[in-house]
Amino acid sequence: MAELIIVMQPTLKHYADYWLMGQASKLCSHAEIIAWADQLLEESDHPADWMIELSTSQDKHLLDVIHLLDCIPGERDFEVSFRLLIAKLGVVYPIVLPENGRFAQPEHSQLFSKLYFLINKHNELSDDLQKCIYQIYSDLDDIEQGYCDWSVIQQDYEELLCAGRDYKQWIDFKAA
Repeated sequence: MAELIIVMQPTLKHYADYWLMGQASKLCSHAEIIAWADQLLEESDHPADWMIELSTSQDKHLLDVIHLLDCIPGERDFEVSFRLLIAKLGVVYPIVLPENGRFAQPEHSQLFSKLYFLINKHNELSDDLQKCIYQIYSDLDDIEQGYCDWSVIQQDYEELLCAGRDYKQWIDFKAA
């Protein structure tokens, strides 16, 4: 039975964790983080120091940016943050095609490994999200060993993207 997921507008902390995961998976750029901070500054009458620091972080080391994101106050909910990441995944890679008709392209293989790492690191994610990632990861191995064909991955991937569908509206930050 599918779990009922209530879609709520992400908080600043949800975004901070989304950006952290986006950086780890290479789905989000530093320029997008700056665009988000710029938008927050435009909307805020009294911006927090971290907003200003992120907005002007183009020359900062990635570890400094990660530290700023990690220090954003609020309550974590990796479920929301991960669903934002899955929404971003659907924008960056709306489909995944095999290389040579059979094997995962290197960037997709690396990406799925990073997603697998993230769900293991944040084990409080819902069963449906964990299952989707585990299934893709397992099926990639089965395909390489010749036990099934690429259509299995396409089906699994579409199911994964559905998990972020309702969060797509909240990930559009245009880098200048």
